Amino acid sequence: MKFHPKKSDFVFIGLVIAVIVFVTLLPSPRDNNPPAPNDLAHHGIKLEKDCLACHMRGGERPLKERHPKRQDCFKCHRLGV
Repeated sequence: MKFHPKKSDFVFIGLVIAVIVFVTLLPSPRDNNPPAPNDLAHHGIKLEKDCLACHMRGGERPLKERHPKRQDCFKCHRLGV
């Protein structure tokens, strides 16, 4: 028995490809958030715990209240820009 693709099969495959392309082109959080400053204070930072030394509550530059309570800084902020 031979498979003969129908028009609806090609439409489905085209829609799947369109969805994959659309999702791939969506901006990532890194594209929308500011990069880490390119200054001496941020030079050489490789670990998120280094960020928290200054940006924790009571630190030199604490995060704003509206900032997400996360500790994976590099997921949203890119380095070396």
